[in-house]
Amino acid sequence: MTLFTRMVGIIGLAVLAYLSVSADPDSVRAATESISESDFELLRSDIRTKKAALIADRMKFTDQEAAAFWPVYRQYEADLAAINDKKVSIMKEYISRHQSLNDIQAKQLVDDVFDVDQKTLDLRRKCYAALDKALPAKTIVRWLQLERRLQLLVDAQLAKDLPGIEK
Repeated sequence: MTLFTRMVGIIGLAVLAYLSVSADPDSVRAATESISESDFELLRSDIRTKKAALIADRMKFTDQEAAAFWPVYRQYEADLAAINDKKVSIMKEYISRHQSLNDIQAKQLVDDVFDVDQKTLDLRRKCYAALDKALPAKTIVRWLQLERRLQLLVDAQLAKDLPGIEK
């Protein structure tokens, strides 16, 4: 299986897990209601497993590097899940209000998005600092590059169907 095929699979699962945001708010509500909390958590778990397998395949850690990386990575993923919960919440709220968004709500949306972005950046910095004690910088940067690319692909997939704010 090629890297591209794996990424496409991960993106597909991530998009599904993040509720396949679409331009039609009724479709989003229906998708949200049709996925139970336990099903949602199973999808997220599957995504994390596939993502970890992709990272392991691409990074080709030595045994010593793997011993240093994976505990930090597992904590990173747990912390990232909480941030992504907020991201999903923001998207749901936006979709339900985008047609009637007032300036106060728009400013709150901006604050919420900046907060999620900052928390993600802070988490990556924290993870880098933890890994910097045990791994070469080049190895950490390779992982961060892969992590960022995967997140950009997921974000692009989610953003493509988000409705724009009308004047």
